[in-house]
Amino acid sequence: MNGVAKQIRWSHFLDRRSGRGIIVPIDHGLSIGPVEGLASVEQVSRWMGHPGITGIIAHKGMVERLGSHGLLKGFGVMVHLNGMMSLASTPDRKERLTTVEAALRLGADAVSVQLNFDGTNDAHNLTQLGAVVDEAQRYGMPVLTMLYDKVPCEGQEARLSRQRHLMRACVELGTDALKLAAPDDLSLMPSLLEGIREHTAVFFAGGAVRSEEEVLLLARQVVSCGATGLCVGRNVFQRESVWATLSRLREVVLGTPDLEPTRPSWS
Repeated sequence: MNGVAKQIRWSHFLDRRSGRGIIVPIDHGLSIGPVEGLASVEQVSRWMGHPGITGIIAHKGMVERLGSHGLLKGFGVMVHLNGMMSLASTPDRKERLTTVEAALRLGADAVSVQLNFDGTNDAHNLTQLGAVVDEAQRYGMPVLTMLYDKVPCEGQEARLSRQRHLMRACVELGTDALKLAAPDDLSLMPSLLEGIREHTAVFFAGGAVRSEEEVLLLARQVVSCGATGLCVGRNVFQRESVWATLSRLREVVLGTPDLEPTRPSWS
């Protein structure tokens, strides 16, 4: 990650001792509407202060609302630049909805875009990422690309090959970090990251809600294979005890045991 300004901003998303991070995306409302765990600012405020969180990702409206309540402290803030509602006829075609400059005015440390490759929108996705990177470069802003391959593949080898090609395309266009879905076979994660993790931050997504043990297994594999960390939303904010789940992830990913003397009674 070149440039002093970019490095300083990116450091806000990483634990100083381990160099890894736990980023919590809360951008779901635009795409899927009201969702349990993010239904109100009050609901988010119940867990936003957990010390295991090194960053959040949100659309500009939620950044403004959470910031006005004093909740965006002690971690990196990333503004998501594109999106599309699940109500749309082509929900995988994510359109630009705001600018890097607007994110800067909100005090963001980085920006993100989501690219869902469905086999019909390759040019749209690559053009959009290239433009975002160029815009962010002028301001010294890091860019994270949420990369999802929606094209059906026969077998893990074909899936791995496509994923690595898409990852490389994003790197070629200048993204600073990637958020990826973990392969079904977690033992393939080192192969997925080969030649990438040395120069590009890679976070693995939690995906749909699964058992906490499965999420902790993913977290342990993330650390083992040298990835940068987790980018986990629903598997955090939809837990019965968000605070407890974040404490367990903090211990695994950041190597920091939960020594908090007290926890909120509602966590």
